[in-house]
This record gives sequence, structure tokens and C-alpha cells, in this order.
Amino acid sequence: MKNVLLMGVSGRIGQNLYRELKDTFNLYAFSSADQDDTGMDITFLKKDLFILPEVEEALRGIDTVIFFEDPIMRLNRQTQGRFEDLYILLADNIARASQIREVEQIIFVADEVSSEYTADVLGAYGTEVKVTQTPIKRYGKTLSYKASDYNNVRSVQRAPLPEGWHIKDVGKYYFEWLNEILYDLINVEYDRHLIKIRFARMDAPALIVEYDAKRSYNGVEIYRIQGGGLSKRMSNKTPRLEFRELPGREEFIMALHDFEPKSPWSVYLLTQAPLYTLVNRIYQVEMTINNEAPGSHNRPFNGK
Repeated sequence: MKNVLLMGVSGRIGQNLYRELKDTFNLYAFSSADQDDTGMDITFLKKDLFILPEVEEALRGIDTVIFFEDPIMRLNRQTQGRFEDLYILLADNIARASQIREVEQIIFVADEVSSEYTADVLGAYGTEVKVTQTPIKRYGKTLSYKASDYNNVRSVQRAPLPEGWHIKDVGKYYFEWLNEILYDLINVEYDRHLIKIRFARMDAPALIVEYDAKRSYNGVEIYRIQGGGLSKRMSNKTPRLEFRELPGREEFIMALHDFEPKSPWSVYLLTQAPLYTLVNRIYQVEMTINNEAPGSHNRPFNGK
């Protein structure tokens, strides 16, 4: 029998697909770490859909992936970003992993909310994509899924990729830009392979960031948060900043994954969260300005 991977089985779409396919195919599905795996004729894969290497591992031996919107339910304690951008990020992970694992086809179960670009992303790396003809109705459902039970943060935004820039430029420039735009508030220091971000008049770094050359390839740039006064290290996750070029468009996604603040949650929501949101919004505007400015591709970079 063919091996078919579902995005999940907790939601309405996943449950219906499971009932229809369980007697004909070997079924696999992504699941969260605390999901109950009993009572179903299916192999659950406790992999993180937002971590590309884990998605690549999950797709080993899979013939068909059925892509639908259930995975968004695995939200963090705080998830910032539009549904469409989160969904496209997941689609890009599935598409990249499908190419590497030589998946035969991806079936995209279209819904009333997802854009046509989602199907373009799924097929951008060569895997055959079939799109269902009748979009699934959402019945007024919003993003009211169960969130994480610990204080983790995910933030995903999309921005234009300036003409002539590579995604590497975007990542390097982000830290230079922080140093410039918040000159009296934040200082960015390059210490060999580390980037140390300090608040003014404080000796200890607020964040220590390291470029992950091993995980950065093919239009994806990863910067791991290795420490600092603002970040709490989780035993099973590594907080990271990601800059990802989107296929077929002069756009990129910048994302913060699995960040857990050291400060109490209520303090974080009143201080760090709005500041981070504001900084990223201004950076999106900065990318738009660079995209429209003549000769933007000649922008110098001083970061190491």
C-alpha cells in the first residue's frame, strides 16, 4: 500500500480524511508532543512542522502528502503574524522536503481562506501538485486553536526582497540596521562567529546570536539564539531567527521561532512583545524603501 502523510487528524479535515483513507493506505500524520496516539490506525510523527530538517525526516518513505490547514492549530503561547504567511511558511517546508525525499505528489485541499499562491509554493521545487476543485468551507472558524502550555513565542512576517539583494544580505543587514535605527537604545557587536545585542549602558548582552551555516542553504538563513538576558533556553527547542526567500516572488519571510522569554509572561507582553512587533514592522517598511530606491542593490554591508 502507498504511504500517505496527513498534516494532522485533530481537526475536521484530518478526521474526515482519516476515516476515508485508513482502509486503503498506510497513513501517517504530524502530531504534537502531547497528542494522544491511541485508538487510531495511523502512525503519528512527533515532528515540528516549522523545522525544515524535521519535516525532511518525516517525509522519508512517503508517497503522497495531503496538505491542508490543520497544522496551524499547533500554535505557540503567542503567535504573531497573518494566517497566510504562517501557512505559506509551512507549505514551503513541505515543498522543499518533498523534493529531497522524492515524494510522488502533493494534494492540496484548498479552502476559502488560503491564497492561490499556496499551491504555487507547494509545486515550486518540482513535486507534482493536485488541487481539490471545491474549496473547503470554513464555517466562520477563526484561529481559536489550543495554544502551547508553556511561554513560547513565534512571529512570522512577510516583506519585499529589495532588487538585487540575496537573502543572505537581508539577514546581515537586519543586525546592522538594528544598530543604526536604535542607536541610543541597542548596540550590536560582532565577536567572531557571535552577534551580541546589548541595551545601552548594560554590560551583559540581551541576546547572543550565532549564524547557523550548516542549516542555512538554498534561500534559508538561520540565526540561533544561544543566550542572553532576555532568552530562556528550552530543553527541547533552540530559539532562532529565520530569513527565507519565497519562490516565484521578490519577497521573503522573517520569523522568530521557539523563543521563550526569561521575564514573567505578563512583563513580556507589556515590554518585549510590542517592541519586537514595532521593530519588525519598521524593518518591513525599510525593505520596501530599499526595494523602491534606485541602486538599492549596491547597499554596502559591514557585518562580519
